[in-house]
Amino acid sequence: MKPPHTPTDRARHLLATGLVALLSATFASGQTADSDVVRRLQEENAALRKRLAELEGSTKPATPAPAPTTAPAPTTSSAKTAPASAGSASAVREDGVLMLSPFEVSSDKDYGYLKTNSMTATRIGMPIQKTPMSVSVLSKDFLDDANIRSLTDILRYSSSGAGDNNYAMRRPANSATPQGGFTSRGFGINTVLRNGVPRYIGYNVNNVDRVEVVKGPASVFFGAGYPGGVINYITKQPVFGNSPTTISYTVGDESLERVVVDMNSHMGKKAAMRIIGSWEDSKGAAVFERNKTNSITGNLAVVPFSSGKVKLTFELEHLESRFNQNQGAWVWPQGWFDAYANPSAALMTAAGSATADAYRARILSSPGNYIADVRKAANDYGIPLYTSVTRGAYYTDKNGSRILDKSFSYTNRGTFSNNVVNVPSLTVDLSPFSWMDFRYVMVRENARFDSLEGTQSPTADGRTFNALGGNSTAGYYRKLNTHQFDAIFKKELWGMKHTLLVGGLFQEQLQQYNANAPLSPNYSQIPGATNPAGNPGVVINGSVGTGGQFAPWVSTADVPVNQVIRDRFGNIKTVQQVFTQWDPGYEIQPDISRIYLYDRTLLDGYYTQYQAGYINYNGSLFNDRLNLLGGVRREMNRDSGQYLTSNFPWFAPPPYAFADQTAYPPSVYNYTPSYAGGYDLFTRQAGTSWMGGASFEIVKDVNVFASFSKTFRLNVGNAGGIGEIALPDIYNAAMAYQSSIGSNSFVYNGQTISSLDQFKSAIAATGALVKVPNETGTNMEIGVKTSLWDNKLVGTLSVFRAERKDQRYDDTAHQLAENLNYGNNLGIFGPAGTNAYANGRVLRWRTVGLKNRIEGADFEVIWTPIRNFQTLVNGAWMWTAKTVDNPTVPHPGTAAYNALTGVAKINADLQYGERIENVPEFRLNMLNKYTFTDGIVRGLAVGLGARYSSETIIARNVDFNPRRGGLTSGNFLVFDVTASYPWEILGYKLQTNLGIYNATDKDYIEGPTTVLSPPRTWLLTNTLSF
Repeated sequence: MKPPHTPTDRARHLLATGLVALLSATFASGQTADSDVVRRLQEENAALRKRLAELEGSTKPATPAPAPTTAPAPTTSSAKTAPASAGSASAVREDGVLMLSPFEVSSDKDYGYLKTNSMTATRIGMPIQKTPMSVSVLSKDFLDDANIRSLTDILRYSSSGAGDNNYAMRRPANSATPQGGFTSRGFGINTVLRNGVPRYIGYNVNNVDRVEVVKGPASVFFGAGYPGGVINYITKQPVFGNSPTTISYTVGDESLERVVVDMNSHMGKKAAMRIIGSWEDSKGAAVFERNKTNSITGNLAVVPFSSGKVKLTFELEHLESRFNQNQGAWVWPQGWFDAYANPSAALMTAAGSATADAYRARILSSPGNYIADVRKAANDYGIPLYTSVTRGAYYTDKNGSRILDKSFSYTNRGTFSNNVVNVPSLTVDLSPFSWMDFRYVMVRENARFDSLEGTQSPTADGRTFNALGGNSTAGYYRKLNTHQFDAIFKKELWGMKHTLLVGGLFQEQLQQYNANAPLSPNYSQIPGATNPAGNPGVVINGSVGTGGQFAPWVSTADVPVNQVIRDRFGNIKTVQQVFTQWDPGYEIQPDISRIYLYDRTLLDGYYTQYQAGYINYNGSLFNDRLNLLGGVRREMNRDSGQYLTSNFPWFAPPPYAFADQTAYPPSVYNYTPSYAGGYDLFTRQAGTSWMGGASFEIVKDVNVFASFSKTFRLNVGNAGGIGEIALPDIYNAAMAYQSSIGSNSFVYNGQTISSLDQFKSAIAATGALVKVPNETGTNMEIGVKTSLWDNKLVGTLSVFRAERKDQRYDDTAHQLAENLNYGNNLGIFGPAGTNAYANGRVLRWRTVGLKNRIEGADFEVIWTPIRNFQTLVNGAWMWTAKTVDNPTVPHPGTAAYNALTGVAKINADLQYGERIENVPEFRLNMLNKYTFTDGIVRGLAVGLGARYSSETIIARNVDFNPRRGGLTSGNFLVFDVTASYPWEILGYKLQTNLGIYNATDKDYIEGPTTVLSPPRTWLLTNTLSF
């Protein structure tokens, strides 16, 4: 159920409604007479002509242009702003001539959704038409009309992208682990940039001018990554000219409120400042969903010299965001509940359960056990577990009726994700010579992420839920210093224009990680904690079950003895049952923040250094008809050990403590020498990316292009997941046990081991110490681009083939077969508990060789047939999305495959026979916008968007078996509707925007998840400009 609205909430809605009514009431007075429009257009034309004359060095006076018979209305709000782009911080010389940095993008031909230049594709501002790569630019107008607030939103309107609804509550990403399962051209995206510099967390769209998406690999320009592409947020910059201050206030369903203030001020010709602040408070469609986000970004651009050849830009961004978002939907089969209520003889026989109660206990909390029994009883191991999805949850209400609660949240009450980002930066642009430009960027990112995580799932009794699923706390802190240098050299030689970009990047990073203490869950403050019935034996640490005595610090003054929770039958619930047997139809939802009270004493940390150097070349000849692009990038990563704080402020061993265990005893400083000194933590790795391409204008404004790119990504560690420093401890533990049973040796892989050297040689012979090779990727692409009829039809069509190879995986089969692991090692180390290795995993085998391939075609077209209509259409057909090879899964037809049985064989069939997860075969998106130019609705802009995706795979395993009707994602057609109207009141310019998203309220899934996309939502925004 949704929480009741408070009087404050109602007052806010009343205030917002009153504001809307006031704005609507002034509709007639807000109309501008045609004569006033004509006069303003005459003045603006005169000013523009004067400006053009100045730029051309002309001294002729500007004369007013004749009045047009029909005054055109702009299609977008950007058409009413100053000529300088919102994202521009270009310097102005004393003579008034605009100095555009080559690291920035020109906006002369931009209009509405159309952006003709990109800086992400090549690191320098370059016309998209001449770039031999697929680039998509989402303008600020597009971001606003499509209600784009997150990475998943961006990919909703990307031609070959696919989002992930489970993205929001996930932990932060790094270059090794993308945050979320979203894809571009079939591959994950692990490179998200802000103004060309990697960003860790906190992607704020309120200060964004545009978002550039490079489809296909761009690691030669931005570092190691996947073949899918790069997303770059380009932020608004100070404008050296008149730019209006805007204040926007947004209200929406589920109590959403948002305020954004954007203020620009230019102080003469040598300084400009821009400050953007935002505040947001919203709830969600599910109970306890909440988002509170505040941000402020300050930018100061300074041109110290009249020549305009030096520009300094200082920026400080602060962002705080705290949110809770639903992470589930109803996917459980009705047969599971029916089997619990009335176990069949066939299921009991399959499970080997002698009684109905025994069978109920087997499946109460395990739908996996239930479906295993179903498959065994039917001798059909392809039956899927999950086949449908419904928003909300079914449970039994207090009257005993089965109900569907659509506002139910599977994210536990009390959970949260909290982001805090503080990022100061400095950018220095120099143009000392006509043939050289230089940029230096320094960024000091301080980012902190804290979370309390946990989800709940039903039990088979149809009444209760377990609210202790995956509960934990997490904390990530990153301090990253980035120094980036780029120098551009330009020269015309041999009839060609040559541009050479030489650059380097240096980063130092300290990243720390924290988690909950072993004391969690702590039930000392839960009702029943001091009652013998509610806490038999007292449960303080969940790991000790219900045994032991009352802890002396559980106080009846804090939790009275009679303060207990009773179930619907009148029985006192234990403190654990308050969470593990929560009855939503009868009881208050428990808050897990009350039992996760302490973080662990260990604060793990890692210090890394990253360096890269790159050279990119652009050549232009035949009057710019042929453009050549090529580049190479070499990068190196160094890990410098474990920076562990074991119990601050008393114990913090240095990263080389393992080398002096006398001074830093592990038993005191609480570290593991074999891990702290392991191979993975002291490595230097390097790799190279390169690309080449060409674009040729075959006829005016039509270019064909082709490119080939090679990417790489660092794989850390060796094949056995073990460092040589650990081998003496392992050998000594084995020999200690052998000595205890009267032996002086042991047998490993058929070899008798009686010395450490023999043991090291035997390990080396297995290949366990061999470095895992780096991952690689390739992309081949050919296509055509148009900018016909003075940019009225701008588009790209490309055909591509991309591969990702040598992704590192844990080799579970090899780990299970390894003689030093698990039950295989009992003859070497002794029975479980004898030492740290007995019945445990010693070698964590990894493998590479995984090869995924995507083939397809995508397109994007922006059509502006008349000034007041614009449409953006894009889409893709990815006919191939398959795994070519996976060393951990046997190919069908091989001897290893034939040896598989049951579920394992079906999973192998799905691995090679079905599409890769979250890669739609077909995508088609459209966003249209039309502005009325006559009559009473003159100035009204209406928009219609549509998004289509074919079916996508959630998981290639039998539980989601798509061949047998298993649950899939995608397969949706969703509509968005927008309208906007500009008007004036008392001389102030305002604009009202209304957006309705998922207008038909369709239930659908985006991503490899069971989380449904948002239902129908609406937003109303009023923007004041002055």
